[in-house]
Amino acid sequence: MSQTPYPSPGDHAIFPPWHLPMWNAVDDRVRGGSSISHLDPIKVSLHSDSEKRKIVNGARFWGNLDIKTLGGAGFASQRHMFGPLPLHLPGLEYQGFRLSLYPDTALSSGSDHPRTFTLALKTTINTTPPSDPKTPPTPEPASLVYEANFTSPHAKSGTDEISIAFQDFKPMYRGKEVATDDPLYKPLISESIYEMSLMCRSGFGDQYGEFGIVLLGIAGWAKINEASRGQGWWEWLESMWGAVRSWVWGGRVKLEDEKRWPA
Repeated sequence: MSQTPYPSPGDHAIFPPWHLPMWNAVDDRVRGGSSISHLDPIKVSLHSDSEKRKIVNGARFWGNLDIKTLGGAGFASQRHMFGPLPLHLPGLEYQGFRLSLYPDTALSSGSDHPRTFTLALKTTINTTPPSDPKTPPTPEPASLVYEANFTSPHAKSGTDEISIAFQDFKPMYRGKEVATDDPLYKPLISESIYEMSLMCRSGFGDQYGEFGIVLLGIAGWAKINEASRGQGWWEWLESMWGAVRSWVWGGRVKLEDEKRWPA
């Protein structure tokens, strides 16, 4: 895999720094299950042909996913609550998230491990952080959560960059997707994100056991990056101005036509 720089130019770095004391476990133990998760600091040594070796401060999300206690269902997650102000990623400037991942070399070899993970977001405040982040919190009232899945890298070395667009996040309520015509449905408001969680769940028995993944960073995925790839900043600004000008003049012509030929 390539050694991708983090964050990419124009992206907004969210983590690191990881502020690990501000993360807490939200595992199925709140429902009587036995799954458990951890988020620990880890130093990763990266290098490439063109750069010297450097040490990156990452976070290792790991634990054990149990499916026996709750009859096939299980989940383990780590949650970060932003505050006092929410994470603010305006939709005009950002299109999603970028995750810089690294394989968890501490996992035991010779067996299949869960590789599907979930990035979950909440745009409402439901609770206050627990006094002890390592203690499972009490069950909370159900609320809308936005979820997107991603897969951990196979390789034993090297980084992997994953981009998740805002539209890839599905609104979920009590584990079920909420349709757009459902009264509970609300679109994701990226300007007001109060919680972010890393989750590993069983999918009713699809995966279980020891899991782990190393995150080198999480960033807001800037729109300018995609628009400016293969062309300079000035070219991109000119193209944007051309689009705005076309829209304005197009709208003006339409209004004049409507006056001349009323419906």
